[in-house]
Amino acid sequence: MKKLVLTLTAAMIFSWQAMGFAASSVDSLIQKLEDKGILTQQDAAQLKGEISQNEQASQQSTFKSMLPDWVNNIKLTGDFRFRDQIQERKIPGGDLGSSPTTGTGFGTRNLHQNRARIRARINFEDQINDQFKVVVGIATDGGTARSNNYTLGGSTSTNKDNATFSDSFGKPSLILNKAYAVYTPNSMITAEVGKMDNPIWEPANASFFWDPDITPEGGSLQLQKKINDYVTPWVQADVFDLHDATPTNGTKTDPFMMVLQGGAKGNLTDKIYYKAAASWYDVNNPSHLVFGQSLGTNTQITAAQSASGSAALKYNFRDVIVVGAEFGMNDPLGELLDNIPTPDYLPHPYIAQIGVFGDYAENQDTGDDQNKAWEMGAYMGNSAINGWGTWKIQSYYKTLERDSWLDIFPDDDFYSGDTNTKGWRTQLDIGLAKNVWFTMSYFRTNIFKDYTTVSTLTPTSAFSHSGPESLYQMDLNFKF
Repeated sequence: MKKLVLTLTAAMIFSWQAMGFAASSVDSLIQKLEDKGILTQQDAAQLKGEISQNEQASQQSTFKSMLPDWVNNIKLTGDFRFRDQIQERKIPGGDLGSSPTTGTGFGTRNLHQNRARIRARINFEDQINDQFKVVVGIATDGGTARSNNYTLGGSTSTNKDNATFSDSFGKPSLILNKAYAVYTPNSMITAEVGKMDNPIWEPANASFFWDPDITPEGGSLQLQKKINDYVTPWVQADVFDLHDATPTNGTKTDPFMMVLQGGAKGNLTDKIYYKAAASWYDVNNPSHLVFGQSLGTNTQITAAQSASGSAALKYNFRDVIVVGAEFGMNDPLGELLDNIPTPDYLPHPYIAQIGVFGDYAENQDTGDDQNKAWEMGAYMGNSAINGWGTWKIQSYYKTLERDSWLDIFPDDDFYSGDTNTKGWRTQLDIGLAKNVWFTMSYFRTNIFKDYTTVSTLTPTSAFSHSGPESLYQMDLNFKF
């Protein structure tokens, strides 16, 4: 009987509230029912809580109904990363000699530095209708296409005399990191235009050819069709604008890149999965490219380099073939770890998946044998890091010969992003809480083959010389 009275009372109060009774009037009515013994103190508190929630939901619904649909569909995401980085490059004899003009002065060639860096990114995504989506992202400016890192204490300013000086506690710049539209008329077709997230697939996201911070500019079209759980083939075509070149003899010939990639993904068994693809790259008008760094000994250049000091490619990159594959297994150990005793404050040991991956590339447009690249690696742990107890470790070995790929695109943490490099990268991710995790990365890299430097400039830093490099990165990551 009491439950029936409580239910009828709540229904009557909710009805009155819907007709416009003030919140204070509802509270007074509940108080009178409590004073007469119809409601207990606990029942009254429960009713007030339910009415408050109902009122809040009603206000939110009313507010949302007053806004356009495109505003209600906006999705805000982002991330913040704090990094401590230690970089060491040892040059044989780098600390010998006494003449800085020859690059052999004390400390002029060996590199030892510890830097703290931050990266912040915010993305606005709006599903404006059933078929079109717009994504706009802003981020801290790292100064190059391959970085959004801001080095603490590394900002510069310009004074009234137009002189550049170091500005402690300076304000980092924000840039437009991405801006693109996505058209998805059905589940098989996806088209994108603008400055976009890189649509090219690489096994295990291991940054074989591409730095993960690069956001290409142009268009992409992808077609895929799931046949069954074992096979989902796909093919995509990309066209990227590489530089807005100055017209030559009245003719404007911008360098651009065309990419064709095709592959398949799916499951071989209930536990084993795979993904594999082949890609073809064609860089048109590469002589009009503008490089953000001297190519030095890391890419074959023309004889004009020694006379002018400017970078000029000796070979084209109009026919670069890449093949890559990834194979993995979910829950590889099954119930073998279930009986291991674990303290309550520690997560129970569990391996969600293991996998292996690899890439091989060859530039068909060169006249030498330094035109190949390859990568092999493995991983173990969770597919996603989210929450205490999730983890993943990945390690791979990579070689980029000097004419295998343009050295303006590879991972800039791997021997400063150069080609003619080789080495290991190992990364461990550990979940600390929901959307919070710690990453430790270690690079041990070096040049692949020693060449004589072709440059009129006197080398005065470790970046101008070959030598083994160790790079340690400790990251604290936050995602929202």
